[in-house]
Amino acid sequence: MVNPAINVALLAAAANQEEIREKIEGRLKRGGAISAAKAIVLDLKDKEQKLLDQALASGSVKRTDDGRLYLNERVIADRNEGHGFMALLILLAIASVIASVAVLAAQAGN
Repeated sequence: MVNPAINVALLAAAANQEEIREKIEGRLKRGGAISAAKAIVLDLKDKEQKLLDQALASGSVKRTDDGRLYLNERVIADRNEGHGFMALLILLAIASVIASVAVLAAQAGN
């Protein structure tokens, strides 16, 4: 049985990635920032800045020399290829949490 703390960490990481896609990558895509030539400036709040820092670290977002931002389509395409594996991993983590709860409930009933 997988440690429930690991399951929670996996689910939190997946949720964080989804938030980056929605708040940062989504804004860049809607703004047409898909290359350095089309890079834009984003006005970010504190939490969004943290998400941007993570997107920059992962390589899905790049910054031009003058500070504008754009999507790194190659990294995003490579990441999207792995979505099937991520979905399976999330389902396994959820199943493990459910199994852990069921075992704990059964032990508490004895």
